[in-house]
Amino acid sequence: MKPMKKSKFFTFIFSFLPGAAEMYMGLMKNGLSLMGIFFLVCAIMVSVRFDAVIAVTAVVWFWGFFHARNIASMDVETLSSYEDRYIWEEYLKPGTINIKDKTLRKWLAVAIIIIGIGMVWDYLLDLAVRFIPDAYWDMVYPIVSDLPTLVIGILLIVGGAVLIKGKKTELKEEIADGETVKNA
Repeated sequence: MKPMKKSKFFTFIFSFLPGAAEMYMGLMKNGLSLMGIFFLVCAIMVSVRFDAVIAVTAVVWFWGFFHARNIASMDVETLSSYEDRYIWEEYLKPGTINIKDKTLRKWLAVAIIIIGIGMVWDYLLDLAVRFIPDAYWDMVYPIVSDLPTLVIGILLIVGGAVLIKGKKTELKEEIADGETVKNA
């Protein structure tokens, strides 16, 4: 699908949902990836109940809103030559994150499964409240209710450590390449 200018009114209205205006203008990869990031952050915010995630959600929302407005303000020629790519490919050096569509679908499936597990967990927790006597529930509840937050927190820490390790490796390679160039 080729990107194209559409109704200014509907583009503005769709700008309020990150990614929707981009998809409306024909930038499906761009819009879907932005929308996916937004809803993933929202899902984390709802399941973790961690106040700092609210700020991240707001940043992603504003980023999506102004990204859509910037694309909508492009002239027809610039927009028609605009390449539809995933949102992270716009902001990172080419080749920094090279995610194939198949891999992206797998990660999306994992995210959906995790969200589903969280929803089932909440349901089972509500069900358990009815069967466990109050005296025991007061001891068990703090452990059981915060388990999803603990799991997501651990996953975020591991993910951050992996990103830092990857960046360190990339910097070491750049330094090694720079020394090779100087010695040549």
